[in-house]
Amino acid sequence: MSDVKDQVRALLDRLPDDCTFADVQRALAVMVWPKRDDGSLEPPKRLDPEEVKRRLREWMKSEGEK
Repeated sequence: MSDVKDQVRALLDRLPDDCTFADVQRALAVMVWPKRDDGSLEPPKRLDPEEVKRRLREWMKSEGEK
């Protein structure tokens, strides 16, 4: 069996029976979030506003070509 499936099953087993889809989504996000060597979560890298604009323009252009 896939190691990923085993990890997700273990995650689901740790959540309460009355958890919501949002709870599952949040737990998955934390599980795959980049971590430091000590296991703590790596803070997200801040993007320069100009880089955000460039990426958004690139994404919008690629969506228009579909």
